[in-house]
Amino acid sequence: MRTLAVKQLVERALAALPRPHTEDVIDDVFLAIERNPAWLLEYNTLCTDLGKSVVNTWGGFWVANHEGKPGVQQVATVKSTLISSYSRLSSDAARRFVQAPGKKRKEVDALKLLSEYYHAHKADLPRNIRDYREAILELLTEGLSVEQAFAEATRTGP
Repeated sequence: MRTLAVKQLVERALAALPRPHTEDVIDDVFLAIERNPAWLLEYNTLCTDLGKSVVNTWGGFWVANHEGKPGVQQVATVKSTLISSYSRLSSDAARRFVQAPGKKRKEVDALKLLSEYYHAHKADLPRNIRDYREAILELLTEGLSVEQAFAEATRTGP
């Protein structure tokens, strides 16, 4: 999995945060990464290798998945400068999986889904949707539905 290093970085940052985590835990994680020189270097290397939008999207995804809470509202970041926005997580105390991924797809199948969805919904998508192409493709290959992949990829700013 290409984003395993993102997951591991997020898990280290989460472990360093005081508990209980707030609904703004995604912003807290990116702030923790920003303030830790070793983590920031690792983050910047990942951004170079994978692209900033992929790292930020997957970072938010892995935080939400770890917390077992869905995103309920997209908000502008107030703490970290690494992201421009993030998904505030449900304050519901019940832990549940955010996404139970389906069967993984081959990249060629994911590309076809991405293209078909893009052309069918082009008018309704954000103008900068092309900035999220790699993140969407990665989410599709991991088994998310095309609707979930587009929504999740655009949740955390590039």
